[in-house]
Amino acid sequence: MSIITGVSQTGKSALIDIVDYLTGRDHCHVADGVIREKVAWYAALFDLNGASIFIARRNPAPGQRTSGDVYLSRESGGGLPRMADLSKNTTTTALESFLTASLGISENEVRPETSVSGVLRAQFRHALFYSFQDQNDIDSKRNLFHRQDEDFVGRDIRDTLPYFLGAMDEDALTKQAELQQVRRRLRQLERELRAAQSPDGPAGPRAQALVDEAKQVGLLDERSVTTTEERTLEVLRTIAEDATIRDQEIIEDGEDLLVALQSERQGLRMEFERLNAEVRTTRMFAAESNAYTREAREQRARLSSIGLVSNPTDETHHCPVCSSSLDVPPPSVRQIGESLEALSHELDSVESENPRVQMRLTRLMAEQTELRQRLRENQRRISARIQENEILRVQRDNFILQARTIGKVQQYLEAADLVDENAALRRSLDDQRNRIAMLEQELDPELIRDAVTAYCNIIGSYMTAYSDGLGLEHGGSQLRLDARNLTVVADTDSGPVPLGQMGSGENWVGYHVLAHLGLHKWFRRRNRPVPGFLFFDQPSQAHYPSSRDQEGSLADLPDEDQEAVRRLFRLIFDVSEELGTDLQIILMDHVDLSEQWFEDAVVERWRSGEKLIPADWLA
Repeated sequence: MSIITGVSQTGKSALIDIVDYLTGRDHCHVADGVIREKVAWYAALFDLNGASIFIARRNPAPGQRTSGDVYLSRESGGGLPRMADLSKNTTTTALESFLTASLGISENEVRPETSVSGVLRAQFRHALFYSFQDQNDIDSKRNLFHRQDEDFVGRDIRDTLPYFLGAMDEDALTKQAELQQVRRRLRQLERELRAAQSPDGPAGPRAQALVDEAKQVGLLDERSVTTTEERTLEVLRTIAEDATIRDQEIIEDGEDLLVALQSERQGLRMEFERLNAEVRTTRMFAAESNAYTREAREQRARLSSIGLVSNPTDETHHCPVCSSSLDVPPPSVRQIGESLEALSHELDSVESENPRVQMRLTRLMAEQTELRQRLRENQRRISARIQENEILRVQRDNFILQARTIGKVQQYLEAADLVDENAALRRSLDDQRNRIAMLEQELDPELIRDAVTAYCNIIGSYMTAYSDGLGLEHGGSQLRLDARNLTVVADTDSGPVPLGQMGSGENWVGYHVLAHLGLHKWFRRRNRPVPGFLFFDQPSQAHYPSSRDQEGSLADLPDEDQEAVRRLFRLIFDVSEELGTDLQIILMDHVDLSEQWFEDAVVERWRSGEKLIPADWLA
């Protein structure tokens, strides 16, 4: 048992909504507030037959109710993923399928008694209804299970409970398919027997109809004439014994080659797009280089005017050409010369690179031309393959029609020539009818109902034994789980008393706890595919209002309330010890008992500022 104790508004109750959302619920029902504002991803680590399964799901964006970003990984001792590693690697649908298969839920079909429901398949999400008891569930006198009052949820719990209890044969789906197959075989044998017993003679209308059909499918020349019974039977025997059709193999339709050609075309187009991008980039580079060359040449021509001055001088306040005084001193002839020389070097470098750019552009355009040719050839081969596939399909369909006609002819000849086989047909009919009767008995819904009743009575005996020390109303009565009405019933001397007719919150909470402990004891002992965890939220609420004490002490409660809370918590602890590691009970409550067993089970104390969301996240 893992206990999380703390004051109100620390995030205890959100844990159920978080785990529910993590494991595939459509919408996130975590209450708006600090958690929704400060959390980016919700995550949990699950133990699955000794393997650690890490599941994370992104918190919906503001204004959104869900997110399809799910991260799933198998941890192997290397530590949990970092926040930066979390990204979508699966979907909620795939996650539900994975959890359904991992939990061991076999292929099943639940066929409810009400036709409105249709066929339902028990899945992981159905199993979760037995793992959550939030503070609204646990003290309800109307609903025993989590979300039972929502649309269709109560119906789904009622319909899938027989599977999770183990009342349905694990091979029921296989047997249902076998039953359908045996029924089809029975109808076929009945038709064969009627044909064998038909007054139609050896070469009557049926035989002539088969000859006509053989002509239509190409097994017989259209000009063939069968004027006598002997000739008709001779032709039919020839058709039935024709090894050419019997030994012919159906040619593959070439779809694999077509897929390969289409895949090749996709690769060629991707390569062509890459070349196009490279050609565009090269052309842009060449254009920019040419523009730079033109600009550099103009600059060099302007700077070359320095050649007009033959005697450079350092005098910068007089014009070296006309000797007039200058207000702004110009660059010296030497500086202009140096700039001219540097520009000439850059221009030479760019001009020397241009031929190589042009050569690369030419090579790329040649590759483009080659790829266009390959694309045209690929399209030609695809078109040819499509035409060949159509021819093969026609040949295959014709072969199937011929084979079907040969089968009819062989069946007719066996009935006409081997009348003694009627006895064998009757024996086969009897065998099929016997098998149908056996399968129908094994799949009888009444047997499933009887098994559910028996198993619920056993679970009721667990509940009755656990209830002895709780001091609940109707104590000492035989308790049972009512699978049809999804409630708990106490069978008293005055008659049955369902949960809805019991009074006081203490009774409602107590019987909720008893029912779920009894169910999980059954699930664990029968190795049923139900998650091995059970959340109880605020089971003390009937005695311990959340505003009573910030430290979780029972000191201010009346003695009888203190004892009732201790008895309930001790029962939950004892059952967790009884079932061991097969079941983890997570209990969230305000109460913080001083008993050692309680102290040992506490994993979190959310008091004095400690909460699900750390204080430094709020800074």
